[in-house]
Amino acid sequence: MADIKVADEVWIAMALLHREHPERNSFRVREVVDRAAQEGLCKPLRPGVQIHAYLHCVANKRPNAANYRMLYATPDGGRRLYKPGDDVHEYRGGKTVPDREVIPEKYGALLDWYQEDYCGG
Repeated sequence: MADIKVADEVWIAMALLHREHPERNSFRVREVVDRAAQEGLCKPLRPGVQIHAYLHCVANKRPNAANYRMLYATPDGGRRLYKPGDDVHEYRGGKTVPDREVIPEKYGALLDWYQEDYCGG
């Protein structure tokens, strides 16, 4: 699916990491990029994946070009999925999850997992 948004690709990679490693609270940006590459939603991996995981999707960082709230920067420099109630930079107000209609159907269960398990309903 060539026209998936980079932000959605990053969210999918992060959600997969959380589901595969439930014992971990956060992941390094490099791990998110590597997981996105492994998933292969867009080949070759787009260079924007790294900057989206580092900045553009991060709720508690000052936005630069995008104001998504999909990830959260942890005190150890890692990233995790955003949760309702997390601190958000005052200039951010963008989406927190991909729209179900625009991601491949096989990832729809990640949205259910996020709402029910990760965010606790």
